Amino acid sequence: MSIGLTTEAELLNGAGELIDAWFAQQVHTNTLTTPDGIRLAYAWVAPKPDLPTIVISSGRVESYVKYKEVIFDLVQHGFAVFIHDHRGQGLSQKTSYHAQHGHIDDFAEYVADLKYFVCEIVQPYSPQPHLLCHSMGGAIGLLTTLKYPALFAKIAMTAPMLGLRVPVPMWLAHTAMWLGLSWSKLTQKAHYFLGQKDYTEVAFSENKLTRSQVRYQRFKNTQYTLPETQLGGVTVQWVAAANIALGQIMQQAPNCVNQVLCLSAESEQVVDNGPQAEVVKLIPDSIYYVVKEAEHEILFEQDHIRNPALLSIINFLKS
Repeated sequence: MSIGLTTEAELLNGAGELIDAWFAQQVHTNTLTTPDGIRLAYAWVAPKPDLPTIVISSGRVESYVKYKEVIFDLVQHGFAVFIHDHRGQGLSQKTSYHAQHGHIDDFAEYVADLKYFVCEIVQPYSPQPHLLCHSMGGAIGLLTTLKYPALFAKIAMTAPMLGLRVPVPMWLAHTAMWLGLSWSKLTQKAHYFLGQKDYTEVAFSENKLTRSQVRYQRFKNTQYTLPETQLGGVTVQWVAAANIALGQIMQQAPNCVNQVLCLSAESEQVVDNGPQAEVVKLIPDSIYYVVKEAEHEILFEQDHIRNPALLSIINFLKS
């Protein structure tokens, strides 16, 4: 392994199967029911007591099963790791009548879930863990640490969703959101936002997430073997809630007291890097670093991108 981190060559030569077997044998999985009755799936591994601890707040559509390699590498570097699937996705309980919907009414629900998970499951092992968050999990993580500053020690983010990338003119997006919310209110149902649809298989050559074919294929294999982790696009309600949440983060970022590391993807095609850079610069104790050549999934990229990025996170959290 390179600098103690898994390589693509190793994954192609049996390391993937070994990591899967390690995960099945060493990682504990369970569910936790929130105060409002939502079942959250989670996983954790702590090889011995009193290790520095990382909580992972994953991105939209993701599940903890996607993070096996990341969890394995973090454990090899001396961390205990805890991760839960956000409500409405992965192996957690869905939040819409249509299981394919990426749906939430208020990002405060994600925040409450993360805090509840940490208080109920993580803190008995580690009173103040670090937080590693990706994409939508970055928005959730910042909202949580702004509301509960003592919950986490340091915050590391990869390609955080601090601005939405909109494929249509802004006036059209706002009009579509207003019409969609009105239609949902009339029908008493959630509906997809403009252009969103059920899960569709995307070939590696057309994906906007990573240039690592082996890591992309491992992710797709988990979605094939666990079809319940497949998720479609976002609802109108999710878009409205995300806009409100991102506005709150922009406004409150100067109040953040935690030390924050943000790794931004140079070749980003999923989130908007403009507001991302603006938010991080507002955080008093922050480091903003652009990862050259990286697409959105920095921790699932090719070795020369992924492994130095992950090592920088490890060093940041250990320093």
